[in-house]
Amino acid sequence: MAGTEVEPGEAVLGQGELALAWVRRNLGPDDFEVSWDRGQATITIPVGRLLEVATALRDDSATAYEMPVTMTCVDWPERDPRFDVIYLLRSLVHNDLVRLRVKAGEQTPVPSLAALYPGLEWHERECYDLFGLNIVDHPNLTRILLPDDWEGHPLRKDYVSFGEPVAFTHNLEWALSPQDRPEYLPGAVRGSVERA
Repeated sequence: MAGTEVEPGEAVLGQGELALAWVRRNLGPDDFEVSWDRGQATITIPVGRLLEVATALRDDSATAYEMPVTMTCVDWPERDPRFDVIYLLRSLVHNDLVRLRVKAGEQTPVPSLAALYPGLEWHERECYDLFGLNIVDHPNLTRILLPDDWEGHPLRKDYVSFGEPVAFTHNLEWALSPQDRPEYLPGAVRGSVERA
C-alpha cells in the first residue's frame, strides 16, 4: 500500500481483507467474485444473499463493518443484469473498508439494508428515484430528488433528456435570446462593451 512502511516479514492487509476472509469461510467458491483496485477489494455476491452477508459482516466481531459509507448504482444497459449496486462499508474497530457489489436487473428485488444500516435509507431512495432499482422492504420508498409525477429515471444511460439549453460563452447565440445575453460577453448584441 502506498505510503505504508512495512518491516520485513510484517503482513500488510489490503482494504477489505477481513470481509474477504469471512466470505471465503462462509460462502461457496461459486457464490462470490473478488476484484482488486488500488489495494481495495470489491466482493460481488448474489443479490439473494445480500442481507445475510451484510448482517454477518456487521455483527461478526472479526469484521465489524458497522458503518455504511455509501450506496450507489452503476448502469450497464447493454448487460444483463444491467445494474451494479455497490455498498461501501467501514469497520471502525479494525480500520477497514470494503466494497460489496450485487448485480440486479430492472425487476430484480434488491433487499433494503435500511433496517440494518439506517444511514442507507436515503441512499436507497436515491437509487430508486434516479435508477429505478426495485428495492424491497424499505420503510419509505418514495422519490427523494424528483417530483412524484416525474416519468423515468434520469441516471439511466438510456434516459432521454429533454435537452434544455445551457448557456456557455461559446454558445450564447444558441442558448440565450439576444435580450438575455450579457453585454460584456462575446456574441452580445445589447451593447458594444468588450471587457478584457
